[in-house]
Amino acid sequence: MTKDVVLKVDGLGKSFKIYPNPVGRIKEWLTFGRRKYHKRFLALENISFEVRKGGFLGIIGPNGAGKSTLLKVLTGVLEPTSGTYKTSGRVLSLLELSGGMDNDLSGRENIIRSSQLLGFPPGYVEKKMTQIEDFAELEDFFDQPLSVYSSGMRIRLAFSMFAFLECDILILDEVLAVGDIFFRQKCYVRLEELIAQNVAIILVTHSTGTVRQYCDDVIVLQNGRIIYHGDSQQAISKYFEIKKDQGIKIKVSDTYVEEDYASFNTISLKARHGTLEWPAESILEKAVLPKKNENQRVKLIHLLICNEQGNPLQAFEQGSKAYFYFAYQAKENMGVPLAEITFLTPKNFLIHSRNSLQLDVIPPLKLQKGEIVRYRQMVKLDLAPGNYIFNLRLLTMHPSDFKERKKISSMELKEKLITVLDIKPAGMIGVFQQSQGQGIGLHGGLCNLEGEMHLEVVHG
Repeated sequence: MTKDVVLKVDGLGKSFKIYPNPVGRIKEWLTFGRRKYHKRFLALENISFEVRKGGFLGIIGPNGAGKSTLLKVLTGVLEPTSGTYKTSGRVLSLLELSGGMDNDLSGRENIIRSSQLLGFPPGYVEKKMTQIEDFAELEDFFDQPLSVYSSGMRIRLAFSMFAFLECDILILDEVLAVGDIFFRQKCYVRLEELIAQNVAIILVTHSTGTVRQYCDDVIVLQNGRIIYHGDSQQAISKYFEIKKDQGIKIKVSDTYVEEDYASFNTISLKARHGTLEWPAESILEKAVLPKKNENQRVKLIHLLICNEQGNPLQAFEQGSKAYFYFAYQAKENMGVPLAEITFLTPKNFLIHSRNSLQLDVIPPLKLQKGEIVRYRQMVKLDLAPGNYIFNLRLLTMHPSDFKERKKISSMELKEKLITVLDIKPAGMIGVFQQSQGQGIGLHGGLCNLEGEMHLEVVHG
């Protein structure tokens, strides 16, 4: 392993013997294994990945994908059937901490006992006890027997303990789904502090919001195999593909129709041939396109960001309007072309996303091979000063579904959308503080929410 790699998994596999009944196990034992009465169940197959110092790895997948089995192998609860894994430094997991607790001991006593079982020297955890007690927020229960604790209180105690124990790898299995929103928020703040201290974190979860916001590397498991390993946005898309039981998947070509929809003819033609203010070719030619800008279905041919005066810019004043000009050229026929822009922080936290449907834009009902569709989208940048990443996505849907878009639920509508091209990142923009009132600032936090304030003084 290289110096900054704290976990290396290579070709890991785990299988179990499944017997039809308990008698089968006895029969096999009596024949000393010469006769087989079991079937092999492959829970994990050829799992390989690395985790580096300060990394935050998310592991997602449907129930039965092998997530918990993988964690049990990595924490030494189960022995792998094949492959190897190597760790550098101390590994802590919630399974170890909660498993070693005694119902007859208090929370405080359990922390002392558990830390000793984990190999920490006497007196080590006592020095951190005040921090642990304050973080757990169990008040008088901290010195009560564990038998009176709820499951949520047990998780609070365990998490608070390992949040302040020194380790190199921290493994969490859906534990942050327990507890109120304020405690969960505090947990994530603490995890960010640990990452800054070069602690590597592995989180198994079903929360796609958590994965999107915190994980810089994500593994998607299905049937014991890794089907995707990479950035969080693409991993979440893969996860939803697994969960969406559609049977036969709709292809982009299936959304294209030759017939015209008479009731849409006039609107569609206006949308297609209407006058759209568009930058001069000489300006567009100077704009740099993202590296990944095409696939076999479509190509991004233009991308430019301008201010209200039409000047190309990369940095904007808070509250100003940014105009995004982008155009796609179709390489094959498709149905209704729909565009989307998504804004994220450098830590991959989703700030804002809006597409043609949400903006109630009326596009053409079909796009033929070779045709170019242009978009101009305005975004008011009511954001805190800083740099922001933006992604572009071209989607399509069948014209008949588009006609019914206001009659069906948002979930149904999402299922009818097909991604044609997903560009991420497409670019970056900067937002700087307004020149007036710099000492006060427009707002605190990430976004500027519309609002107002009133007051009165009551005498006497």
